[in-house]
Amino acid sequence: MLEETLPPLPALFGNPILRGELHEIVSPEPIDWLPQTLGWQILALVLVIGLLHRSWRRLRLWLRNRYRREARRRLSHLGPSTGASAINEVLKLTAMTAASRREVAALTGVTWCHWLENRAATKVFSQESLQILGEALYSPQVSVTAVQRSALVREAHLWIDQHRDDHGFY
Repeated sequence: MLEETLPPLPALFGNPILRGELHEIVSPEPIDWLPQTLGWQILALVLVIGLLHRSWRRLRLWLRNRYRREARRRLSHLGPSTGASAINEVLKLTAMTAASRREVAALTGVTWCHWLENRAATKVFSQESLQILGEALYSPQVSVTAVQRSALVREAHLWIDQHRDDHGFY
């Protein structure tokens, strides 16, 4: 009796694997990440060339400024007992690298101080520091207090960072 009241089973009833009717799903081809059109290829080429150009310029700037890094390192390694003549020596070496040796080597006293002032973008040295630097060229034993020495070193670091480089390219 119960069999008579049930509806007939559909033709697709049951497990398709057992009937052999299962078909494998084919996935689409993977999407290529490389640009396919000419416009995107040209844009990628321009971006790569721009990146290479920028990297080359930054490398040249880094190589050109290695004398500044060396001067900062020399100033940092000066002992607390060194006088103004050692700071002056570092400034003179840095200046001869940034400008021509003929222009800088002969500068002394007031002309040396004016040259230092004119090469920086802003006024770096105080009048007291300039006076100490001018006197240190003539007398290496110029007495400098610890406060004056620390101010002179700080100002020398600023000058090394800010001075104009005649041989630089940007």
